[in-house]
Amino acid sequence: MAKIRKRIQTSRLNSIKSLMIIYFTTIIILGMLFTGISLYEKFNSTSQAYANRVVDQLLTQVKYSLDTYTRNMMNISNTLYYKIIKKQNISTYNFSGEMNVIQTTNNDIASLVLFKSNGELVANSQYAKLKEDAEVTNQDWFRNALARPENIHFSNPHKQELFEGYDQWVISLSRAVTLNEDGKIIQGVLLVDMNMRGIETICGAISEDDAGSIYILSDNGEIIYGDKEQLDLYSEQLSYKEDGNYIRIIEDQRILFTVKTAGYTGWKIVATWRLDKILFTYAELNNFLIVVLFIGMVMSIIGTLVISSRLSSPLYKLQKSMKLVEEGKLDIQIDEGGEYIAAQLSRSFNNMVSKIKELMDKIVQEQDDKRKKELEVLQSQINPHFLYNTLDSIIWLAESDKTEEAIMMITALSRFFRIGISSGRSIITVREELEHARNYLSIQKIRYKKRFEFEVIANEDLLSAMTLKLILQPLIENALYHGIEYITDKGMITITASKEEDTLIYQIKDNGVGMTEETLEKLLDKEQEIKTKGSGVGVKNVNERIKLYYGQDYGMKVESRLEEGTTITIKIPLTYT
Repeated sequence: MAKIRKRIQTSRLNSIKSLMIIYFTTIIILGMLFTGISLYEKFNSTSQAYANRVVDQLLTQVKYSLDTYTRNMMNISNTLYYKIIKKQNISTYNFSGEMNVIQTTNNDIASLVLFKSNGELVANSQYAKLKEDAEVTNQDWFRNALARPENIHFSNPHKQELFEGYDQWVISLSRAVTLNEDGKIIQGVLLVDMNMRGIETICGAISEDDAGSIYILSDNGEIIYGDKEQLDLYSEQLSYKEDGNYIRIIEDQRILFTVKTAGYTGWKIVATWRLDKILFTYAELNNFLIVVLFIGMVMSIIGTLVISSRLSSPLYKLQKSMKLVEEGKLDIQIDEGGEYIAAQLSRSFNNMVSKIKELMDKIVQEQDDKRKKELEVLQSQINPHFLYNTLDSIIWLAESDKTEEAIMMITALSRFFRIGISSGRSIITVREELEHARNYLSIQKIRYKKRFEFEVIANEDLLSAMTLKLILQPLIENALYHGIEYITDKGMITITASKEEDTLIYQIKDNGVGMTEETLEKLLDKEQEIKTKGSGVGVKNVNERIKLYYGQDYGMKVESRLEEGTTITIKIPLTYT
């Protein structure tokens, strides 16, 4: 009977899988066909606009880079003139040092030279040694600078042949400048030669792509950058030279021309793009759709198999998770996927586990809160008992005409309770905690008629650290009542605060009577009762407070020997506000 039932379930599962494969595959294929046809039609209407926009953005970036490049050259010229040349006497000041520094820090500069209006050399950079037979005044850039002194002039690319050992292609930036020669104002020309590396860097990456090329033309049509022979093929198409995008048919190819004008120089930036290289053709798109359709069919079959397997896998995961809960592992959540019923079961299971964990956490929290309140009640017992004893001592001092000691005791008592209250805060600074302990010891020192001395030592950088309030005073009280009180010699209590890596270390050391091994073992045992004098807040209660707030890794360690004294070490996390 069980075998028959299993066969029925298997056949139903196979039927569902077959139907899902057929339905999903059909829907996906129809959807892909519709999408493909729609995309192809849309592609025809938007591809051209997209190409125009992309190319225009690219050329805008090139224009911006070229403007930045030329502006940098202009800034160098301005800096050299306004900050150096205009303020110095050319007869006594050597400008070559500044020129060498500027050229060294800018790889795009080929040479920096300063001439008088008659062509006489005034200063030059280290790589610009003028030839003896050089005719400077015949150079176009020289004549243009003097003819129009109000402008900065950019030349066309040319081979610079004025300097020895130097014949590279450059673009010359020249300007007329006023020079001070022993108090006499004369005309001069400042020359900044830019090598072609900067422009090649800006345009080279685009020109290397066979889909497009980029050219730079001067305002009179002379080529500054680009393949001149290739550009001659487009000369007729570029006769307009207006900024914008243009499509022309050249040798049966659709060519997209984009033209922009550089701002500082008036140069024309021209980009040519073969649209068949940057756009899909019909055949490419057709092949692409076929491949996508085939991949979609394969994925639809795989997807339906995966989906069918999800019908049973959530139930298996649910069963496995229930076993983990039985073992006490409540930090689990199972996937709520799968068919509707399985998803509902998974969701209910997750909600059940979350509520169980929430209730357990609530119980633990309530227990912790209860312990906190109990410890706070114990902590509060210190106030009336200690206050009674201290006020009694103040009255006795006043009656004995020991006014100064009474005032000191009242002051210490005031500071003691101000820190103890701390506006209801449980966490205070180490400075406040040590001050609280110091005030307590000051009061007790008067009450004990100076039968003991004390010392508080702390690293300065620890005083701003944060600590649990009132963990030192009960331990000091324990040292007084159970150690110092029973010795004949003068007592000594030392309190130190230090750090070890990320841990704050308190240490309370006394030279009292100490304690036996048996008493030492019972001291921190929760199950043992030890009668105490004073506030009733014992050492183990302080230890419980520390562990409650900071965790079981922190707490106290007590070391003691009879007739030698006791040392209590407290470890808590080192934290700052």
